[in-house]
Amino acid sequence: MTDASPPLLAMRGISKSFGANPVLKGVDFEVRAGEVHALLGENGAGKSTLMKILLGVHAPDAGEIVLNGKRLDHASTRSRLDAGVAMIFQELSLVPAMSVAENIFLGREPRRFGGRADRRAMQREATALAARHGFAIDANARIEDLTFAARQQVEILKALSTGASVIVMDEPTSSLTVREEAALAETIANLRKAGIGIVFISHRMAEIFRLADRLSVMKDGHLQGPFPIGEVSIPEVSRMLARGSAASAAPARERQLGAVTLEVEGLATARKLRDVSFSLRAGEIVGIAGLVGSGRSTLLKALFGLVPDARGAIRLGGADLERHAAPGRIRAGMAMVPEDRRVEGLVLQHALGTNIGLPNLADLVAGLPFMVSRRKEQALFLSFREALNIACRNGDQSAGELSGGNQQKIVFAKWFAANPRLLLLDEPTAGVDVNAKAEMRALVREAAARGLAVLLVTSELDELADLSDRILFVADGRLIEGPAGLYGEETIRTHLQHLTALEAA
Repeated sequence: MTDASPPLLAMRGISKSFGANPVLKGVDFEVRAGEVHALLGENGAGKSTLMKILLGVHAPDAGEIVLNGKRLDHASTRSRLDAGVAMIFQELSLVPAMSVAENIFLGREPRRFGGRADRRAMQREATALAARHGFAIDANARIEDLTFAARQQVEILKALSTGASVIVMDEPTSSLTVREEAALAETIANLRKAGIGIVFISHRMAEIFRLADRLSVMKDGHLQGPFPIGEVSIPEVSRMLARGSAASAAPARERQLGAVTLEVEGLATARKLRDVSFSLRAGEIVGIAGLVGSGRSTLLKALFGLVPDARGAIRLGGADLERHAAPGRIRAGMAMVPEDRRVEGLVLQHALGTNIGLPNLADLVAGLPFMVSRRKEQALFLSFREALNIACRNGDQSAGELSGGNQQKIVFAKWFAANPRLLLLDEPTAGVDVNAKAEMRALVREAAARGLAVLLVTSELDELADLSDRILFVADGRLIEGPAGLYGEETIRTHLQHLTALEAA
């Protein structure tokens, strides 16, 4: 790839409106062969629409798309796939019960005489394809037996098997461990050597500056850039993305810590945790670092009473909770923001007011026959709508209609309404845009400032460094206290890599 080389992909003057709402306004975007071009933008900025136009889901109102020197006129997903455009979605689209080879060639199986799928040919071609691109993966392995990173490699191989010359990657590191991120970086390097152009969509600044050659920022339907990496800084990009001052909000660690709120001794589970002991004070934010699959989420679920085989002492405010299931722990003052808000945190088809009221039904019941008071529910919703700046129509709007950031605010609101003493957070900013991330982090700091004890699990190392007063590392099922003053992202990364090496030894 050179600056003088013609673009592999050129999108010129792309405009798109939905009804009276203009979403894209004359956007120019290009990718060179062997280039990683990062595309940033908050939710609603237009980047999803731009990619859907590239993939043939939508037709542009104006503009043209040129790939490999040929104009793409027909807008359909099949024609774009045939032309060489593929996308690796954040939610992978693989069949768990089928093999790697079967997934790679799904719908395009080589056939024997008589029309039957030639499984040996699929396995042979999949193995050769993986070897050609440096993937150490068994073509006969079932998808359900693979790690998330290996499944992601299968998606990439599936794209390459179609002859893709441009691959769009949507938040590719959102579910990866530190070790898996390094493997993905190697995969991307191999794709670049093969001349593949990559559109890299991510909210993670650090990885963009590590992996991308250039970046562009979508805002209000316009594209800013491209900017060569090295000629622009992370603060400058944050200012381009920011709606206001949220993205530059400074961390505030100057909090007065209170008495010990949570005490854990000898916590263990059948598979993940071994003899975990630690304490947490009121007003303190303790971050949990570790590899995906190391037991971080299991720790939070065990504390919340969701792991049946968990054993060990758990005391909240001095009260023993070992015999209590989740409802009893909620009554004692525990709250948990789960990793998957759409499945575990919300009832998407229910109204916003109903969702906020779920952990607080005892306070919302009015008289006989113990019916929820609509007046009380509405008052509760309105108070948190204002306090958390939730963008919605009203309390009767369903949770499934909101953006990811506003959905997460509803999850926070329902637990804040319960006045907890301990807040368990599992990936609290996953899948939200840069401004929503800043708002979520501010909510966490405000909760700690009010005296809540906070236990934080996040795969975003900058978030871990930004929010945590202390950091505990999960390694081999145990918790290890991080060195004092461990706040730098790269220092945390180095410590994780060191622990990973020790586990592998």
